[in-house]
Amino acid sequence: MPLVRCSAQKSQTLEEFYNEFINEETTDFVFESVKSMLSFISMVNKTFLETPLYGLTSFSILNILQADDWKSEWFISVRSIENIFEFEYLIPETKSPWKNANIKAQANTIEEAGDLLIIAMKESEGWKNNKELRKLYNNLKARKTENPKFKLWLEFETVDPTNWDIENEFCNIHVDLEDGRHYGLNVWTYKFLKTSINDDKKSGKNLHGLYQIPPDLFVKELTRECIEKAIEDLLKIDDLEKVLNQGIYSWRNDLA
Repeated sequence: MPLVRCSAQKSQTLEEFYNEFINEETTDFVFESVKSMLSFISMVNKTFLETPLYGLTSFSILNILQADDWKSEWFISVRSIENIFEFEYLIPETKSPWKNANIKAQANTIEEAGDLLIIAMKESEGWKNNKELRKLYNNLKARKTENPKFKLWLEFETVDPTNWDIENEFCNIHVDLEDGRHYGLNVWTYKFLKTSINDDKKSGKNLHGLYQIPPDLFVKELTRECIEKAIEDLLKIDDLEKVLNQGIYSWRNDLA
């Protein structure tokens, strides 16, 4: 089923609304932005063949609704800036730190925009139990985890790479995925757990080592090879915030 304009704005279709911006006085910036948005709408129509989607326009923003009612939740908002797509989606109330909190992301190609739309629809929980979305999300997940690509920043490579105990130490790492997801993890080696307990016994911290607050991840050693293999394997299992914990996860828009 096509992405159709909400009945509250039924005087024009979505395509008619955007094409109205194109005339002899249209700047290159506006022309490219409108062209990109029209290609986005076309992509949505080719992707979702069974799921009804409703578009509500607000200036340069296209809001995607689950119901044909402008008063219903505006789950997803998309803005086209030349050939870049900026997304926002509503965090479900059960996961939201405050009312109407949202997550932002950026797609640099129409293919990435399609992937982000599927993720946003799934994570916003606006289309629960939708079989078509579930199939598309599972296919996307399988494609992304065949050979998960990510950028890895390691604290020990930046701070003091020549003076780091790779078997008995802890560090912070950053994991950046191609689709804009960002993770910040605290990583310990197995041996550092014993070191931390002994340090607490001396300092009195954590009731003299009676308990430990664990890191996000334990590894055998602090080397790029070890951590890279660990992250790659975890991504094949599921999203890192599901395999590890939600607190490591955020979005960023400044990826190259």
